Amino acid sequence: MSTYGIFVLVVLITCELCSNAVVRCAPSPTSANVRSLARSKSSANNQTTLDPTEALEIPQVSELDAEIVLRGLGYNEVDEVDGLSISQRMSDSSEKSLTDLIRIFQREHGLDESGVLDDDTKLVIGSPHCGSKRSSKTANDVSKWTKKSLTYRIHNFPRGKSPGPIRKLLAQAFSEWSKVTNLDFQEVDTEDSDIEIGFGGQVHHQRGDKCMFDDSKTLAHAYYPEVGDIHFNSQYFFEGDTSLTDFLDTALHEIGHSLGLEHSSSKASLMHPTESNGFTEPQPMDVQKIQALYGVRRGGRATETSGPKLCTLSKIDAAIDDDNGNVYFLAGNYFYNANKTRSKGELISSKWPGLPGNIDAAFRYLDGRSYFFKGDKYWRFKGSRLEPGHPRSIRKAFPGLPSNCDAMIVDGDGDIYAFRGNQYWVYETKTKKISSLSPSSIRLLGLPNNLDAALDTETTIGAFKGTSYYEAQVNGKFRTTHSSLLVC
Repeated sequence: MSTYGIFVLVVLITCELCSNAVVRCAPSPTSANVRSLARSKSSANNQTTLDPTEALEIPQVSELDAEIVLRGLGYNEVDEVDGLSISQRMSDSSEKSLTDLIRIFQREHGLDESGVLDDDTKLVIGSPHCGSKRSSKTANDVSKWTKKSLTYRIHNFPRGKSPGPIRKLLAQAFSEWSKVTNLDFQEVDTEDSDIEIGFGGQVHHQRGDKCMFDDSKTLAHAYYPEVGDIHFNSQYFFEGDTSLTDFLDTALHEIGHSLGLEHSSSKASLMHPTESNGFTEPQPMDVQKIQALYGVRRGGRATETSGPKLCTLSKIDAAIDDDNGNVYFLAGNYFYNANKTRSKGELISSKWPGLPGNIDAAFRYLDGRSYFFKGDKYWRFKGSRLEPGHPRSIRKAFPGLPSNCDAMIVDGDGDIYAFRGNQYWVYETKTKKISSLSPSSIRLLGLPNNLDAALDTETTIGAFKGTSYYEAQVNGKFRTTHSSLLVC
């Protein structure tokens, strides 16, 4: 148990027993007992390189599996991805070797370009992904609908699942695209709909004809205009670790294809082909591309690439620092560098491609990696690169930590504190278990309920609620103090 965990135990015993005159009270803890809470991270950084998470399971991906996935995703085609012809990236050969395909894939995903099917590459290739692009579209043809009002029909629903939430999410996904371009969508129950949506297994049907996903890891696939049909692989939705947000992200992605958008190599785009990143609306680069096809909707959702000034915010979502001493606040879709004077918001995806907005909590671990938490998942970055295998389930990586946390911090021993509501949990990284005292009352630390964010830097640990700031003291409790970080 960390020294801070020992302190909490002492506090609990003291609180529960000191009111009983017969029982001798435990002595108050000395400052040395709790100094790990505010001890410099840099002093601990050289002492541990321990990964705080449970190990990732490396998927079984053979060379044949990899080739099927990569060719299915179009890595051997003469095609445009973000303006760059895939066939021109490596050589002039019309048929690429598996080594070349892997090297191209590694480059686009920020992996070491070895051409070898290593563990990191298997993690990305073995993750669920969008299926191959399906259309009669030619390389020189712009694929788009010739009308502005489109109908869609939900042919079926996953077996045993309630239609209501699924119908609502699909309507939301179509609405998000309608907000940013001149297209209107209406659900109908007729077979002559413009877009038919279906759920099924690897072998399924498209308007009566046989259809098939290229491989078992395919989340969904869609046809370009003016076919537009969308098929979801039922096994990946509404079961296990998948959530409604995962389905919304995938639905938004597939509708993008149905409207004429191709895959993007940028993880800051909703149209990146690999596993859901939890986007809930088209990202700026997606908006730019869809508006190039269909125009800008008058009075629709504005595409803001910068947020308001930091000091005008009434609250923040999360806070994190970096190795250079910069402090960043996250609020909505934007991040702010608190070290800059009159800092204005910049898009989160421009600094951490693949990270969605509205983050719950964040921290930088002792090894320098950045962790971001939202709902029941977390994202891990090394610098600005999202690491393979992420986003990942909190439950699998940090057994016992709750989802939907308000704030998180790391103490000088590398233990993780997660705050939610009126409680907090301590995750002991050496044992990869939750402390036996968790959850505990947040009032034991002198903090208010329902924190907005917390921040642990090289020298201090603090927490935020609204515009109030609480800093950890050597007596083991937080107290309200002045912070210039949120001031213009």
